[in-house]
Amino acid sequence: MKLVSYAGQQLVTTDDVAEALVVLAAEVANEGGSQAVRIPIVVDGQTDMAELVVGLGNDVLVGPHASTGTDPDFTDHAARLRAHPFYPKRIMDGTVVAEEKPFGEWDLDVDLDASARAEQGR
Repeated sequence: MKLVSYAGQQLVTTDDVAEALVVLAAEVANEGGSQAVRIPIVVDGQTDMAELVVGLGNDVLVGPHASTGTDPDFTDHAARLRAHPFYPKRIMDGTVVAEEKPFGEWDLDVDLDASARAEQGR
């Protein structure tokens, strides 16, 4: 388990969620913006959700947190953070792993000036 310090609060979450959150926060800050994200947390032995704004000007500190019970399975939540558009692509064996395109094999390239050129050609 990890302890996430954010805006003066201490939040407890799993290792994989904390790791994904730090990477995403760093990349969003690198892009010069901020994004709202939701992460699963543990409060008094119960699971809950927290909403955070990560990115430029929003510090996130992650450290170890001892736990005595079984850690909850937040794998799906960590996967959602890693699927965020700002999350960096994975590199395996020095090769960037291709991400699945949201529109399949379509290469969406919209020409917004096409109607203006058509009007000029009349």
